[in-house]
Amino acid sequence: MAYQPPFPSAAALARVELQKLAAARLLLSLRSKGFNDLNLLRAMENAPRENFVGAAQVERALRDIALPLPCGQTIESPSEMALALAALGVAPHMRVLEVGTGSGWSAAVLSGLANRVVTLECFDSLARAARERLERLKIANVAALWADGNDISPELGLFDRIIVHAAIDTPPPHLLGALGEGGALIAARAYGERTERVLYRRAAGDRIETTVLGPCRAQTLLSGLFANV
Repeated sequence: MAYQPPFPSAAALARVELQKLAAARLLLSLRSKGFNDLNLLRAMENAPRENFVGAAQVERALRDIALPLPCGQTIESPSEMALALAALGVAPHMRVLEVGTGSGWSAAVLSGLANRVVTLECFDSLARAARERLERLKIANVAALWADGNDISPELGLFDRIIVHAAIDTPPPHLLGALGEGGALIAARAYGERTERVLYRRAAGDRIETTVLGPCRAQTLLSGLFANV
C-alpha cells in the first residue's frame, strides 16, 4: 500500500489560517494608505513576503515593517515597497533592472508587473539563496545575478525601469546609460542628515527630470563583489 502522508495537525491548520488572515489584513492596510492599483496589490499578494524569510521571521513578515537579512542587509516594509513601485509605474511590457536583490521578494513582486526582471546582488550568498527561492516558486521571468550594481555590464542592455534599493548621491552614468528612452529610475539619496526617495526620468533630449518623493530609510549602495559572507 502506498504511503499516505499524515493529515496536518489542528495546530498547523490554525497557523495557516492565522497567516491568511494576517496577509489579508496587510493588503487592507496598504489599501487604507492609498495604494489602490489592483495590479500592484495583486503582484504583492501573489508573492507573499513570508516565502522569502526564514521560519523564525514568518510572523513578522506579515507585518508592515522592515526585516533584517544576512550580510547586514534588509527587506523593505510592504508599504515602502508599494510606494516605490507605484511611483515607478511598471507596465507588463517592460524590462526592469533591480539593484539589490536581497531575499528575492521584491524581484518576485516585480515579476508579476513586468515582462522581464534582471536583479543584481553583490553578496554571493544572498544571490544564490534568492535564485533558489525564485526557482522553487517557479518564477521564470527573473534573472538573479551575482553582480556589482556600481559596475553594470552594457551586455545587460537597456531597461524601461530601474529600482535601486540603496542610497546614492546621484545616479552613476552607467545606471542612467542603462535607461531606455522615457525610462525611469528610483533610488534613495542622502540629503544632509536625511535620506529621501527620488525618481529620475529620462525626458526628451536626454534630459533627466528629478522628482523628490519624500523621506525614506536606506543604506549606501555598496561597491564591489562579496563572496563567502
